[in-house]
Formats: sequence, structure tokens, C-alpha cells
Amino acid sequence: MKKILIVVAIIIVVLISKEENEIIIPNNAIRFRVVANSNTLEDQSIKNNIAKYIESYVIDLTSDAKSSEEAKDILLSNHKTIENEVENYMVMNNIKMNYEVSIGRNYFPSKNYRGVKYDAGFYDSIVLNLGNKQGINWWCVMYPPLCLADRDTKSTDVEYTTLTKEILDKYTK
Repeated sequence: MKKILIVVAIIIVVLISKEENEIIIPNNAIRFRVVANSNTLEDQSIKNNIAKYIESYVIDLTSDAKSSEEAKDILLSNHKTIENEVENYMVMNNIKMNYEVSIGRNYFPSKNYRGVKYDAGFYDSIVLNLGNKQGINWWCVMYPPLCLADRDTKSTDVEYTTLTKEILDKYTK
């Protein structure tokens, strides 16, 4: 009986800690999505590399924003410069592919992110479509900058979830 109580207590602790560590994307979030040309290894590599490049640029652009509205205004007023950054990346890496940058309300399919299901719908976002737009997409949250929390993270350890909570607290109050 004692062993059963210990196992039940451990399960309860795990379930409680999992609920506390869930990452819930706030309603005022700004997402970033890159849709690959196709699912070939080359196109997926291009998608991942350009996502990192543009992600860094856009995070730097919006790093001083005090609200999601301010971040949206910054993105909209820099639409052309963001397109220029994409063009520069394409030229520097000798990638000959059409692309389109859309900033505003864009459609996102449903997504499971860190154990939470997010419904399909239109969200404030920046979307980079590459070529034929037929490949698997990549996305993260630009504001609050949860993309930063995902960078180079291989696990969901305590430091990660603490950082995520600090980011969410900073940008949702």
C-alpha cells in the first residue's frame, strides 16, 4: 500500500509540474512562419537557415517594443527592409527562388507546440513563403520573443521554463 501511495504521489507531482510549465502563447502574440518551397532536403535546409537569419533580424528590430501593438507597427513600417534582408540572404547564398513576405493577419494551420494544441486561424504574424509553398513550415513566436527560448534548446529543463515564464511575464503585463 505504501508503494502505491508513493507512485500516486509521484504521478501527481509530475502532472502538476507539467501544467505549470506549459507554454501558452498569449492572444496578443506575433508569430513568425516560414513555409518551405517543398519537402526536399535542400528546400528544408534553405527554410531552416533563412528562418534563423530573418528571425534574428526581426527580433533585433522589435527588441525595444513595449507592446505587441508597438511591435506590429515596427514590423509594418519595416516591411520593405525585411524583404530586402530576405533578398540579401537569397543573393548571398545563391538561392534562386521566388519569395513573399506578408505582415499582418495570416492563416496558420493547427499546431501542437510543447504539448499544447493551437487552433488553426488567422493570427498577427510575419510569414515568409518560399517558392511553391508546398513544404513543411517552421514557426515560432516573435513577440513575446519565445523564439529566443527555443534557440539551441534541446530539452525542457527548469532553466528553460523559468526563462519562458520570465519572457511571458515581461511581455504580457
